[in-house]
Amino acid sequence: MDNKEQEKVINQIEKFFEVPERVADKIKIIAEKVRGGYVLIETRPRWDGSAGPWTKHPIAKIVFHNPLQEWRVYWMRASGKWWFYGQYKTFNKVLKIIDEDKDGCFWG
Repeated sequence: MDNKEQEKVINQIEKFFEVPERVADKIKIIAEKVRGGYVLIETRPRWDGSAGPWTKHPIAKIVFHNPLQEWRVYWMRASGKWWFYGQYKTFNKVLKIIDEDKDGCFWG
């Protein structure tokens, strides 16, 4: 994927998980490009109210597997390691799977 396509994917993720304006100063969901894919991240202001960068909590990792033309989804264990969750043909299905979180792997 070129930079334009990567930016499009990030924008799609952030738009899908956009939080209501009334809480936008308390939580944001962002996406970051990482080696091999994208990480969906929950960000919040620092717990102690001090100035500085918001804290980041990884929610899911999304990777496009080109040979099979499918998206793979990973969730982060308490160990800090990514574990395979599933593979899906469409990007929209990936976003819905993460949002629904039937197994409590992404949002707790």
